[in-house]
Amino acid sequence: MRKTLLAAILLAVLSAAAAFAFNPDELSTITFQNSTGTKIQMIFLSPADSEYWGPDIIGADYVLKDGGSIGYYVHFPHEATTFDVMATDDKGNKFEMRDFKVIAGKEQTITLTRKSLNRTAPDFTLATLAVENDTGHELQYLFISPADSETWGADLLDEERTLADGDSHSIVIPMGTDKVQYNLMATDENDDEYIFNVTINPAKGKEFTVAIDASDLQQSGGE
Repeated sequence: MRKTLLAAILLAVLSAAAAFAFNPDELSTITFQNSTGTKIQMIFLSPADSEYWGPDIIGADYVLKDGGSIGYYVHFPHEATTFDVMATDDKGNKFEMRDFKVIAGKEQTITLTRKSLNRTAPDFTLATLAVENDTGHELQYLFISPADSETWGADLLDEERTLADGDSHSIVIPMGTDKVQYNLMATDENDDEYIFNVTINPAKGKEFTVAIDASDLQQSGGE
């Protein structure tokens, strides 16, 4: 069973995630084009090897207007990988695509149309995760991936945003009845990595806050 919120999570070892040496040249790009006539409120770009949808990549404070487009960098350890895609709009509709293949170094586009956005959106219970930057540096990239995946997935800051020191970025994550662990990685202007685990536990509510600080720093390459 895949993408089931109630599925038992396969915990990943954090040191394995840290071993993924961050190199911006290895990032690929996916652009979402909205041609639906509605506002896209959430987009999930989830590694196909995960049982979970993971975070909404648009972010809690943004929407994708009709006619607009937004691009995301994606990070994965192989020459090619597959993602599952789901988008929802402000009318309660859903677009879904399974096993979308992404090739390293290739720019790819997913166009959301009125014809494709034609199913009822799932009734997710949503948690909001506020990520605070307390590193003393500007963060260039932010990844949050279910811990059962070996892929970091999409940069949650998209192609144009960074996260200044002292600022925060809010992320929406679907949750079920069980707590779920995620791996978080952020990188600064020096390509240094800040890595730790985040647990979303529905028993503790729907609002969560984590801070990225110097104690989470690892030199690029996981040293």
